[in-house]
Amino acid sequence: MEGVPFPLQAGSPVTTRNTSEDHVPTALRAGSPAVGSGTPTSQARPLLMRQNTSGSDRLSQLFPSRPASIASVSPVETPSLSRRTSYPSPLVPAAEPSYRIPRAPAPPSFSENTSYSPSPDPFSPTGSQSTIQSRSSTQRLLNRLTSLRNGRSRGGDYNRLEDEESGRRRLQGVEEVDEPLGYDLSGFNGGMPMKQFEQPKKMASAADAMDAERDLNEAGYAAEYERLEAQLGAGMSSITEVPFTHTMAQPEADATRGHRRGLSDANIIGVVAKDAQEEAEKTGGIVAVSEIPVDISDMAGQVNDFDSRASLVFERGDNNETSYFFPPDPDMPSWRPFSMGWPYLTFLVIIALALAGLQEYLCQISQKASEHEPDDHYDGGLIKFKSAKDLTVLQYFTWKYAPVLFFVIYGILWQIVDYEVKRLEPYYQLSKKNGSSAGESLNMDYLTFMSWLVPLRALRHKQYAVIYVSMSTLIASSLVPILQSASVEMYPKEENREVTHWKSIRIQPWWSRSVTTCLIIVAILGMVLMYEMRRKSGLLSDPKGIAGVAAMATKSHILADFQNLDTAPLEKIHKQLRHRRYILHKSSLWQGEYIRTVKEKIPDTGSDPRPLMLRLKAGIPYICYLISFAVVLPIFLFVRPAQVVTDKLPFLLTTLATIVKLLWNTLNGDIRTIQPYHILAQREAPAKTLTLDYTGTNPIVLPFKALINKHYVVFLVGVGSILAEILTVCVSSFSVDGIKFVPGQSGNDVADGDDHDDRANTDQTFRSFWSSFVLSIAIIFFLVGVACVVYVHRSHKFMPRQVGTMASVLAFIHQSKMLVNFVDTEKFDSKQMTVHLEKLGKTYALGWFVGRDGDDHCGIDEEPILAPYKYGVDWTKARVQGHTIGTWEHY
Repeated sequence: MEGVPFPLQAGSPVTTRNTSEDHVPTALRAGSPAVGSGTPTSQARPLLMRQNTSGSDRLSQLFPSRPASIASVSPVETPSLSRRTSYPSPLVPAAEPSYRIPRAPAPPSFSENTSYSPSPDPFSPTGSQSTIQSRSSTQRLLNRLTSLRNGRSRGGDYNRLEDEESGRRRLQGVEEVDEPLGYDLSGFNGGMPMKQFEQPKKMASAADAMDAERDLNEAGYAAEYERLEAQLGAGMSSITEVPFTHTMAQPEADATRGHRRGLSDANIIGVVAKDAQEEAEKTGGIVAVSEIPVDISDMAGQVNDFDSRASLVFERGDNNETSYFFPPDPDMPSWRPFSMGWPYLTFLVIIALALAGLQEYLCQISQKASEHEPDDHYDGGLIKFKSAKDLTVLQYFTWKYAPVLFFVIYGILWQIVDYEVKRLEPYYQLSKKNGSSAGESLNMDYLTFMSWLVPLRALRHKQYAVIYVSMSTLIASSLVPILQSASVEMYPKEENREVTHWKSIRIQPWWSRSVTTCLIIVAILGMVLMYEMRRKSGLLSDPKGIAGVAAMATKSHILADFQNLDTAPLEKIHKQLRHRRYILHKSSLWQGEYIRTVKEKIPDTGSDPRPLMLRLKAGIPYICYLISFAVVLPIFLFVRPAQVVTDKLPFLLTTLATIVKLLWNTLNGDIRTIQPYHILAQREAPAKTLTLDYTGTNPIVLPFKALINKHYVVFLVGVGSILAEILTVCVSSFSVDGIKFVPGQSGNDVADGDDHDDRANTDQTFRSFWSSFVLSIAIIFFLVGVACVVYVHRSHKFMPRQVGTMASVLAFIHQSKMLVNFVDTEKFDSKQMTVHLEKLGKTYALGWFVGRDGDDHCGIDEEPILAPYKYGVDWTKARVQGHTIGTWEHY
């Protein structure tokens, strides 16, 4: 029988498969019909979703046998949690992989006999198989040939697998599939491959090829998304959890109460925290303490009351109460902008001392020149003239405009430092050895706060760098110009002036010494600020915009602290974060020590998402103040009874102009801060919006940068800030009777030649007076117009809360899918980050989106999103969330 081909061997077909027959194709294996281990291809692969999906959902659509996520290890679920989070705890031993290759299904069972049975032998009366087997091999061969001939006459194609068997009854409950390779069993040489005789398959269309290529690309993107998502919080894998046991020291006896007292709760926590910090410094790694067990065995007989015992026993806290301790970073980076470096600060200090010396020098010259002059002559001073028009343009400009102009420019140089220090101070707080509380770092906002109140807020939190820079800026940009304008006077007094007599410019000693004192104070504050800037920021580059904060939040589980804070106001965010210290370690934000006892008072900032200066209740009074100033200015210049006020208070007009400047700078800071969020609220924002940051931009460069970016509101407000400084200079020159500069009202034009009404007796020329007056009025009305534009386009509520803090940004992005784009980007500077995001070709928006946990969230994410944000409308109320399906309230 060994020489007879297998199809011609008579007898009962083999119903079991030997291990040595693995090389035989499935179609040639006698017995049950071939049944694949899986479902048909058309059923196994679902229809592709025509949407921009990514991550585990897309992979599950393309590969149904694959679970939702194979790249991440889910954290240990607690009974209280009903949703999946993307922040697995590395403190738990790694679980078994959630995806395994499925085992082969068990062989199907059939109710009917489906084994191959040859045709009955026409020459055998019984046709029994036992009779056939008892005959000679020749007879068996003839029977076999007859069976093949009869089978051919019935169908002709019965023994040709992979062909359609017409008229054959299908087996009930069995799913038969087409074999990938056909064989012809009708010959004597065994099975013959039939692929070469088949008709060629139909060529795939171009659309099918494009769909297949797109499916592969989407599968690749989904796999890459899962790989990056698994790296969120990857830095937690290096944390070591170390339990600590504190042994109570020998308690001290209390003679008054007759019993002994041990350490208090706070002392025990402090001792354990100290031990954990020493362990972190010794091992050089991050140490986590999730419980603080206390050995009370030594307290037997010493603490008898229940309250004392209960206060000394600490149960294991949950993951939210785990404390983390970090070793010092020997190579901590210390990036800072040039304006915060010692060369720039030294320059400002030198300028302050030079101006103070120059002011005192001019005061001394003026005093010496006026000491020896006769009583009826006033030719002793810095400059003498009979008429102001006799001076050259340079002389007149140097006396009338240059002093205030120089001080205004010097104030702008301090404003550059002021913006940067306020913006980066939270990072300096986070870079301290033990980090800082959320109220002093993540929740701190100086940029949208009133500038003259910033020193008080900084003093409350003992952030001295902000105190020094804000005081220096206020003195240099506001107080010094006011005092300078009052220190310069023309002699003699107006009632004693004559056209033919000399007039001189003198320095008032009291006002001059006040200016000198202020400049010395600014120099001292600058030197102290230089000393304060020895701190290390912990930054490798400028953390500009939303992207700068997002890049720092991908290594740790800090985003887990922002659950359910999508639309929460600042007070709720502060309340949820106040039990934790946070730290900036290795250019990433981390959770620090858990604070069990909190005494910090939660500030009441209100629920209005707009900064104060962008609300109508502040905007309308400010616009009214600008209009009032435009009305009051000509009254003080052209109404002689009102000029008595300016004679007694020569600094009044300059003070009013300075108030305009201070309020406008506050408005300018608010517009700078909210601009990226306003762009995101409009949907389809480009990638560079995430790195857009106007808060640290030079006030002089700001209008040009905004104009290039086509942010016209920011451009107008930036121009207004510059014009507000010019307004201060122009108004400081007004100390005359404006009626004398009205044509026909000067003494030279009147027949009697009254010297009292002659404009030659003033310190202004006709051209300088009207130039300053017209420019001042034009600037004021320009500011009024820009303010109206601002309140029309920026006063509406398009955000759920105020922005300007890192906590607000983290609450917006804690469930965003775009976070995977920031993995391993914490060392990128703003230019590298912009290039990186633009290569992805995505757009971004502020609104409602499906987060990584499958629920709806409000924040910033990549397009497409579910819906734009509308203030007061909760998108989740109109939708059933994934984690609530099946709960009792939905039945």
